[in-house]
Amino acid sequence: MSDRSLTRRQLVPRATWGCLALWLLAVVPASGEWPMFRRDAARTGLAPEASVGDLQVAWSAELGGSVDSSPAVAGGVVYVGNSLGRMYALSAADGSELWRFETNGAVVSSPAVADGLVVFGSVDRFLYALDAATGEPVWRYRTYGPVISSPAVVDGTVIVGSMDGRLYACRLSDGEQQWESEQHAGIQCSPAVAGELVLYGDDEGTMRAVSLQDGSAVWEIEGAGRVIAAPVVGENVAVFGVMAHSALVPPRLDFLVAVNPETGERLWKLHEAFSVLAAPVIFGDRVFVITSEGYRPKAVLRGLSLADGRVVFDQQVSGLVDSAPAVLGDTLCFGAHDGRLHLLSTENGRPVDLVPLATKVYSSPAFSDGRVYVGANDGHLYCLE
Repeated sequence: MSDRSLTRRQLVPRATWGCLALWLLAVVPASGEWPMFRRDAARTGLAPEASVGDLQVAWSAELGGSVDSSPAVAGGVVYVGNSLGRMYALSAADGSELWRFETNGAVVSSPAVADGLVVFGSVDRFLYALDAATGEPVWRYRTYGPVISSPAVVDGTVIVGSMDGRLYACRLSDGEQQWESEQHAGIQCSPAVAGELVLYGDDEGTMRAVSLQDGSAVWEIEGAGRVIAAPVVGENVAVFGVMAHSALVPPRLDFLVAVNPETGERLWKLHEAFSVLAAPVIFGDRVFVITSEGYRPKAVLRGLSLADGRVVFDQQVSGLVDSAPAVLGDTLCFGAHDGRLHLLSTENGRPVDLVPLATKVYSSPAFSDGRVYVGANDGHLYCLE
């Protein structure tokens, strides 16, 4: 076993579905589960079975530091981290605390739950795996940089990026390293899995695919800016969003790029002085992305044709947005820096509902059993139904 992997004994305490529907059956978890960031390893962010109306806060749990991590929901339990370095397990029914675990750095990474374990990263440079029922540590894996990226779990393997510029794959059961990628710029974004490939981007704007089996490089596309948002994988397409380096005077750049995930061939790209801070989402024949624009940033939700990037609609949103939108039924749901949870129509982008929560919402929403879960900077996790 690698000296960076420690055992428990060594640890200190509107859609046009077509064939897309069949593809979704293969990648989307069973109804009632949202076990990792964006729900699945393809980072789809889809809950087509959802039905949301006039949302109200059912309960909130005070966790102390800002809840920037996005929750995972599995087995009637909500798992989420906070800026004080804690990972919490809460009852999905009423928010009561089941257990907590302390790390030595902020937990921005969103947890993934699989095979009785909850896995997440910390700014203290470790990837942790805890017993999902008790919170007892099972293993941890040391990287050489903060782990902001949220892990993907597929076929018994955990894949996560580190700010040390490497993508790591560890065996879920015991943390044994399976491979690590070549070192490049820091990785903030959460990796997405497309078949036998892992897609990710880095802080120099380069988009890459590596082999899921051994981490070897398959293709790369050089870009400008930074890729901090997770790519999203659809049927024969993957979409990357890019953030401009300068927030004051953003330069023109390829802010949205659609590629063939197997070959890296660019299918289309959009070029403008915009930044993308949150993962796009693909729904039917459209891709939805929220852009940040200008010296005094405004956020705009854009509904685009998935085939060619053509703009179908755009809708301005109050407050900067780095909360990745989820599609709940036919409604887009995300938080914003105006402190509200926004719900907009996937048909035309028009507001369906606005729910005030806190000063700012960085966390991305999770959906399970008719309820929406999201964190906020006031130190609370909110449950809405």
